Amino acid sequence: MTVLMPYIPPNVYLLADNLDAALAAGEDIMKASLVWETGSGLDGDTIRRARAAQRAVLQNVRNLEQMLVARVLKSRERSEEIAKRDPRFSTVARLYNAGTAVLIEAVSDFGDPTGVDFDNGGEAVSFLRTRGLIADDSPGPAEGQTFTFRDGFLVAGRIRLGTLLDLVAMYLDTLETHFDLFNDSSAEPDLFPGEIDPDATIADPMPDENSAAISGTPDHEDNPALQDGDGSDALRRALAEVRSLVTLDQR
Repeated sequence: MTVLMPYIPPNVYLLADNLDAALAAGEDIMKASLVWETGSGLDGDTIRRARAAQRAVLQNVRNLEQMLVARVLKSRERSEEIAKRDPRFSTVARLYNAGTAVLIEAVSDFGDPTGVDFDNGGEAVSFLRTRGLIADDSPGPAEGQTFTFRDGFLVAGRIRLGTLLDLVAMYLDTLETHFDLFNDSSAEPDLFPGEIDPDATIADPMPDENSAAISGTPDHEDNPALQDGDGSDALRRALAEVRSLVTLDQR
C-alpha cells in the first residue's frame, strides 16, 4: 500500500540541516572554559604546557565559531529561497536574515591569517576582548581568571551568542511545526495492490519428521508452489509477473 506523505521541498531539509548544525556548534562553544595563566613564578616547562592548553581551548572555540558563522550564512541563502517559494515564511525569513546580516562581514575577518594561531599572549587577549569577555578599559586577564563562553560571547565580535542561537532555534522550530521534519513514524512500503512484502515474509517452520513419516508424503507434493525449486524463487517470479502485468496495464 502506498502512503501519501506531505511534500517537503529539498531546500527545507538543507535549511534545517544548517540550522541544526549551527545550534550544535553554538552549544559546543558554551561547553568550553579557559583558565588564564600568565606563568609568573613558574618554570619554563610548566609555562609551555599552560600556554599550549590555553591555545588549544582558544583554537577550538575559534573553529567552532567559524563553523557557526558558516552554517548561519548558508542558512540565510536557503532561507531566501524558501521565502520566495512559500510566502508564509517570508516574515520569519526576513526577521532571521535581518538579525544575522551582521555576520556577513565576518568572512573577511576569518580570512585574515593573523591572530588565528594564538602563538603569543597579545593575540589571545585581543580575541577575548573582541568577544566581550574582557572589558575595554581592562589591561588584561588576571592570573587564574576563568572564562566561560556563554550567552554574552560575541560571535565574530558582532552578535551575542545567546541572541543568535535564539534566532536559529526559533526558525528551526517554525520549520518543524509546519513540515513535521523529524517525525519518527515510518511509512508502509511502496507495493502494488495484492503484492506481498518479501522482507516481511516469515519462513515456514521445519516440517515435523513424525508427521511426515505418518503421512508418507513429502511436503513439497502437498505444496505446488514448492514443486519447482526453491519457494522463495517462485515467490519472486510471481511478484515479477504481477509487477510486469500492472506496468502493462498502466501503459
